[in-house]
Amino acid sequence: MKKALVLLGCPEAPSQTPLAIYATYKLNSLGFDVTITANPAASKLLKISDPENKYISNIVDLDRCLNELNEGEFDLLLGFIHKEAAASFFVTFYQILQIKSIAIVFEKDEDLVEEYANIISDSTDAEVLAVKAFHNPNPVKVKLDKALEKI
Repeated sequence: MKKALVLLGCPEAPSQTPLAIYATYKLNSLGFDVTITANPAASKLLKISDPENKYISNIVDLDRCLNELNEGEFDLLLGFIHKEAAASFFVTFYQILQIKSIAIVFEKDEDLVEEYANIISDSTDAEVLAVKAFHNPNPVKVKLDKALEKI
């Protein structure tokens, strides 16, 4: 079975949690065993949002995951980026894993979307899905669906 790692940033963006659950659902339907790595706050939001683990079955602490990460461990990296720190984490995970990667860059400020997308593009060969979005998850969902259709 193929394995995907979903990297979540700070849970400040309201659309991140539903999008993470949606992405996990989509990846599961494509045959991926999905692991989510996130900080404690983002992890708690996911656990509360999916109390019966219908979609989210494997959540790993971000620092622990990074410390134990090895090349070849996953087949796909999918990252949610709406802060500079998340962009840095994504680049770090990408450099370790060296796998097909998709960076979902979203923010309410278009200049920040461009800045974070450039960080990813300059440091990786990841597919970058950049969109102005924060509260409304639909613009991100549309781009994510198109990217996942190619997998």
